Amino acid sequence: MAVRDEYVILVVEDDPDIRRILQLFLAERDFVVKTAECAEAAVHALTEAPVDLVLSDVRMPGMSGIELLHYIKDRDPEVQLVLMTAYSCVKDAVAAIQAGAADYLEKPVDFRRLERILDVVIERRKLTHENKLLQQRLRGHVEFEGMVASNQEMLEIFAFIERLARYPTTALITGESGTGKELVARALHHLSPLKEKPFVICNCTALAPTLLESELFGHVRGAFTGADRDRKGLFEAAHGGSIFLDEIGELPLMVQAKLLRVIENREIKRVGSPEAIRVDIRIIAATNRNLRGMVEANQFREDLFYRLNVGSMTLPPLRRRPEDIDLLSQYFLGRLSERLGKRVTEISPGVIEAFRRHTWPGNVRELLNIIERTLIVAHESTILLEHLPRHFLSELSLQAPEPSAALQNGALAAEPPAFDLSIESAERDQIRKALEVAGGKRMEAARLLGLSRRTLYRKLDKYGMT
Repeated sequence: MAVRDEYVILVVEDDPDIRRILQLFLAERDFVVKTAECAEAAVHALTEAPVDLVLSDVRMPGMSGIELLHYIKDRDPEVQLVLMTAYSCVKDAVAAIQAGAADYLEKPVDFRRLERILDVVIERRKLTHENKLLQQRLRGHVEFEGMVASNQEMLEIFAFIERLARYPTTALITGESGTGKELVARALHHLSPLKEKPFVICNCTALAPTLLESELFGHVRGAFTGADRDRKGLFEAAHGGSIFLDEIGELPLMVQAKLLRVIENREIKRVGSPEAIRVDIRIIAATNRNLRGMVEANQFREDLFYRLNVGSMTLPPLRRRPEDIDLLSQYFLGRLSERLGKRVTEISPGVIEAFRRHTWPGNVRELLNIIERTLIVAHESTILLEHLPRHFLSELSLQAPEPSAALQNGALAAEPPAFDLSIESAERDQIRKALEVAGGKRMEAARLLGLSRRTLYRKLDKYGMT
């Protein structure tokens, strides 16, 4: 799953025996269960991290279940709420449904009915979510906080980011290098109530382990050789806002222990100082490593992993998003052309085919870099195959692509076949095939090859094919 796949239920019940029975019943059905003894405690839990469903008593000391329902709907409309009461009252039931409750349950709880209600509520939520994704796909694609996608997995991640941003909970973003983890972190901050506050970035691989602790926590004068004055760390700099810890899997175990204390107590101590300093921050972490595997290998603290993993998502690699390659190429072309002052508006069919064949080990970042490099060397209004870096074409030649069905049938393909220009013998063969498909028309052959007419003529001359 791309995002958190557990269904989280918050049980709000002032009777400890009933609360415990409900917790056991739900846990046996693989739900993640949180509990609160009153509505006020539930409000606190709801400000910490998102839940999917609240199962609440109606009549409790202090805030009632109906009042809690109104609070939830104002704060996070996606949360479903099922109310329970020991008082069989039609008036309460009608008020609850009108206020937006998913359903109503009488006490003593009929667990078979509760199970049916949960099935219906979960299925209803799933259908609503799928309908929202379908509407997004019908629009062709979604542009979200600097990210573009039509891939369903990415659209689900966009929806999760939008919801998670409302909460101050820690977030963990995993995925291969170049998939856009920093963009996700920026989106979480920008969409949150903290967007006007600092957003501080720390690349955990950029500093030596001996300097990392001082960079994060700061130090006092005389703490170590060269510490000639007090210095704030990144945690203090991010006070009131968010800090993004990129490549957190590289943190030394000693620093991991101190980070855990920051998450739990919201306090730091500068290196060389016994004084605790309060820091109110949201921590967003990212890594391209398998933290679960590192936990098993005793390379990453298990308690820190679970504190970070409250709001987690995994970004899919670009090779699992083939429908987004053309979309991202056009998006980057438009954005970079404007920035570089170039009048390049199109990508040739040959280049698009080459992009589709590439495995993109560097993911979206690699695609962005390739587009930028081709724009720098392009002089025409179209990016052509000859503008691609030589190493990129050489890598394609190692993949030995199959000819397209249209080429095998001798027909002009709607999507032109990919042509290998990295090896002379293969290049000559591809030019010959293109001329055959184009019926000897050199302009059409040049279009299929993704070459300018002048370049094709030069290569025909070179290989004695004139």
